[in-house]
Amino acid sequence: MREMGIRRDVLIYCADYRCSHSISMTADQWPDHVRLSDIAHRFVCTACGKRGADVRGKFSSVKMGTDA
Repeated sequence: MREMGIRRDVLIYCADYRCSHSISMTADQWPDHVRLSDIAHRFVCTACGKRGADVRGKFSSVKMGTDA
């Protein structure tokens, strides 16, 4: 997880596309060697009860534009 550049937070999205529930949480509870795919099946949506999730790293925003 840390090798992918994930330092602190992850975004968790419900596996059911119709639900659209999501949360942000800290990744501090997992060791550095854990992959996002290792933990995705552990989540259960609190809105619809679906097991499984799409887990993504929360990266800082990139500023777009050009300097003139």
